[in-house]
Amino acid sequence: LSLQDEGLGLLQLVTCGEAKNLPTYPGPNKMRDCYCTVNLDQEEVFRTKVVEKSLCPFYGEDFYCEIPRSFRHLSFYIFDRDVFRRDSIIGKVAIQKEDLQKYHNRDTWFQLQHVDADSEVQGKVHLELRLSEVITDSGVVCHKLATRILECQGLPIVNGQCDPYATVTLAGPCRSEAKKTKVKKKTNNPQFDEVFYFEVGVSVAQTQSIPTPRGLWVDLWNASNLKFGDEFLGELRVPLKVLRQSSPHEAWYFLQPRDNGSKSLKPGDLGSLRLNVVYTEDHVFSSDYYSPLRDLLLKSADVEPVSASAAHILGEVCREKQEAAIPAGAALPALRPGGAFISAIASAEVRRTQDPNTIFRGNSLTSKCIDETMKLAGMQYLHVTLKPTIEEICQSHKSCEIDPVRLKDGESLESNMENLRQFVDRVFSVITKSGVSCPTVMCDIFFSLREAAAKRFQDDLDVRYTAVSSFIFLRFFAPAILSPNLFQLTPHHTDPQTSRTLTLVSKTIQTLGSLSKSKSVIFKESYMAAFYEFFNEQKYADAVKNVSLSINYPDSQRPRWVTRGRRAEQGGPAGAKPRGGREPERLRARGEGRVNLPESPGAWQLSGAAAALGAGDLPRRGGLGGCPASVVP
Repeated sequence: LSLQDEGLGLLQLVTCGEAKNLPTYPGPNKMRDCYCTVNLDQEEVFRTKVVEKSLCPFYGEDFYCEIPRSFRHLSFYIFDRDVFRRDSIIGKVAIQKEDLQKYHNRDTWFQLQHVDADSEVQGKVHLELRLSEVITDSGVVCHKLATRILECQGLPIVNGQCDPYATVTLAGPCRSEAKKTKVKKKTNNPQFDEVFYFEVGVSVAQTQSIPTPRGLWVDLWNASNLKFGDEFLGELRVPLKVLRQSSPHEAWYFLQPRDNGSKSLKPGDLGSLRLNVVYTEDHVFSSDYYSPLRDLLLKSADVEPVSASAAHILGEVCREKQEAAIPAGAALPALRPGGAFISAIASAEVRRTQDPNTIFRGNSLTSKCIDETMKLAGMQYLHVTLKPTIEEICQSHKSCEIDPVRLKDGESLESNMENLRQFVDRVFSVITKSGVSCPTVMCDIFFSLREAAAKRFQDDLDVRYTAVSSFIFLRFFAPAILSPNLFQLTPHHTDPQTSRTLTLVSKTIQTLGSLSKSKSVIFKESYMAAFYEFFNEQKYADAVKNVSLSINYPDSQRPRWVTRGRRAEQGGPAGAKPRGGREPERLRARGEGRVNLPESPGAWQLSGAAAALGAGDLPRRGGLGGCPASVVP
């Protein structure tokens, strides 16, 4: 293929390892509460958890993202959290884009560099200047400078927001009063289009030069709601000698840092940071180039045996199953709604499985393809289902610690157990009632899993449910509950207490979804086994079976009563009865069919060849909106 730069996806995997030898805090305890941010230029794209009371914090966090735009630096900032004031920056590591290959996939220690807040600038300003002569009432001829601020591009996003404005000042022997534009809310590419007028001096006969040498100063600021004042975004200085009378001057200017005379620090004074950066450039050609590959992949579902198919061979050739799963999982369900290829490789894997309790538990090509499909098609479903409840848990700050060893003074084990039980019930309830919102492509795949498992293990009555619940509970919902920030259910890491609560909730949800019969050996911890007794009731197993059935019917076979719990005549759990005589309104009103994912800043970003293979046209349930994130867990 000849190189066609019609699309360029920049991918990177960053491991924030640890920091060491950070400077001591100027207080009695000398320890710091530090976290690390990952920034593209000045835009924060990831934040680690806070490590408390340490000068050598260990993070050990991986971050993966697609970079949708050009950038100059990949930067890492170490912050010291402050409860009463703005968090202070200890130091930074900045790697130029051209140098990323030097450190590719290598653990490297970087010395932290001093950070001057006024030197951290990016973006550019579009100006138009016009010099003209005017005659005053007294008959004196003066020069008037019209300064038009048209727009800015690429301003940094500060603390998650950018509300920029500009100030304009004429500098000289006597600096003029600053004139200010309007504040533009929630944009880092503001359109100002405002004009300011300055008197620059008295005209001298027979000359077109400016008699008093002066300069124009433009400062950009972020209007902050905090008590610390507005944040400096950058400045530019335009000498007026560039102007000629009656000839307008229009140009783009890069913002420059403010020179405040930074301190001279010795290397190593601020400590160091260990990083591992994996950076690749994924060149995406036009879709025509992928036609032969697309045809081969689509024929994979019809090849017998499936191990001879192109998609299966691709999985064997790639060093990591993920490399084959990304294009196969993204493209095949989109181009053939029945997910025929995934059905084929799932059936082949089921035939090789000897124990129904281990079905789809390994990192096989099947599980990786389904994981990728769930990421692409199911992220909005995940948000609709879990986000309100996760936010409620985060805001409640209720203690849910049930390990007697970890209990704090004054806490009650019984009270904590009740708090945790209520949270588990709420999360379990929203999951088991979410079947109607499950995207079509996921339903089609789950149906094929159920059919293959039931045919292979005919003596196991639960395998038709566990084949589905192993994905929906263990691989889809439980990881999101455990680490909500990775799925953009929360903006940042949760605090330690909330994180512990979500860990306990996730463990319980996984166990409920597994439909395990040997409850006594599920947990390593005795306190979890004791807590699980709250849920050792048939109604929880029935709810798991109901939702497993409700999300594994393809559209052509999906009963209209599928969300009402009536399962007895279809082989569902015994005792399940319909809850009413009418069909659910939400089922009748729901739109069906193929819906294009919206092209919006929050839309899911497809990587590599998947975009060219047509994965942007995923079939899914109507009314779910766009997928909300490009941060892939």
